[in-house]
Amino acid sequence: MRTLSNGAAAAALAVALWTAARVDAAEASRHNAVVDAVKKTRPGVVTVKVEKRGNFGKKEIIGTGVVIDDRGYVVTNRHVVAGADTVVVLLADGTDLTATVQVEDAAHDLAVLKLPGGKKYQELPFGPGSDLMVGEDVIAVGHPFGYTDTVSTGIVSAVGREITMPTGETLTNLIQTSAGINPGNSGGPLFNIRGELIGINVALRENAQGIAFALNADTVQQTLSQHLSAGKMAKVQHGLTCHEAVVAEEGPARQQVVVDDAADKSPAAAAGVKRGDVLLKVNDRAVTNRFDVERALWDSKPGDKIEAVVSRDGKETTLSLKLAKGDGSERLASLPAAEVKYRTDDFAVPAKGQK
Repeated sequence: MRTLSNGAAAAALAVALWTAARVDAAEASRHNAVVDAVKKTRPGVVTVKVEKRGNFGKKEIIGTGVVIDDRGYVVTNRHVVAGADTVVVLLADGTDLTATVQVEDAAHDLAVLKLPGGKKYQELPFGPGSDLMVGEDVIAVGHPFGYTDTVSTGIVSAVGREITMPTGETLTNLIQTSAGINPGNSGGPLFNIRGELIGINVALRENAQGIAFALNADTVQQTLSQHLSAGKMAKVQHGLTCHEAVVAEEGPARQQVVVDDAADKSPAAAAGVKRGDVLLKVNDRAVTNRFDVERALWDSKPGDKIEAVVSRDGKETTLSLKLAKGDGSERLASLPAAEVKYRTDDFAVPAKGQK
């Protein structure tokens, strides 16, 4: 057997370590921000399988959905589930679950599905939708043409777009993106590079490449906060009127909830909530948008005392808020009076509908 001198052995070891270091560095460079974002968000992205009865028998539609609350609430496009006989949601782990359609909002092309209770689902956080930068990287995930869990990347091409859908409905405040989107991506997420949900993919431009549209996350969560309000879900009233503000004093931009007003003689006013307070927590749930405020109270009942943590003049204050009875009967001006029927074979926007 040949043996190496001490010098040769040391040299061989140095070469081996140098080679291993280069391999490790190359491997580490592959784990970029996109890989990390996809990995951490995958459990919250679901397949929506819809069976509809048409003139020529049953037809299956494939769409995408996003878990927006760990109690089993999923958001998708309304045109995916409209007229469905059955809706089945396929989780990332392969589990098939029958879902019920809880909300259909034709004006925003949004629907909310409810999955069976008894377990916690991985919800995905909303990112700020009001500070998007044209040119920033975005990630789309969906099931185009049945190719499940397809990831594509692109940029924010424009913000504030307006399009007219084939049904005549006009969608506003849209994100235009160059991320690859096709039929089957409907209802799926558009993420920023941090893996935050900044949009719900809704449409693409016919006869074009790299022109697609997503509902802005601010529009989505504001719509959810109305349809899934504490008044409707738990028949409780809190009296808070709020708006979101994006702050970027240090590090990445973050969104916070600022109190506009506490309705006169409301639980919030009685608790001492003041205009300008920044809501940090409601009923032990951290809040970054109005939807968080509403869903923090879904499991409450009239008469319950809950804590609201606010920041006021740079100091945190904990207030005790006694919930009043709500009737949940508020009507939304955005809901159309007539039923809207969506085309289900695709979700392309005619060229004349783009603005």
